[in-house]
Amino acid sequence: MAPLFESGKTYTFYFSQEHGDTSITGQVVSYESPLVKIETEGLTRVINCASAYFVEAVAKKEDEDLEEAAPAE
Repeated sequence: MAPLFESGKTYTFYFSQEHGDTSITGQVVSYESPLVKIETEGLTRVINCASAYFVEAVAKKEDEDLEEAAPAE
């Protein structure tokens, strides 16, 4: 089975929170289920994809502008 997230690929991660939804976009450095390490805006972040707040991750297509990506309804 292929890994859920590809190293080097850019994803937008969507989260639902008590005070509203949020998203983080970054390039995957590594993935060890359920944790994914990304680099974004000069920071390295670790996201727990098993969290109840995690909604989805959308991979950026090579020719896609991230502003056009939106979570599925």
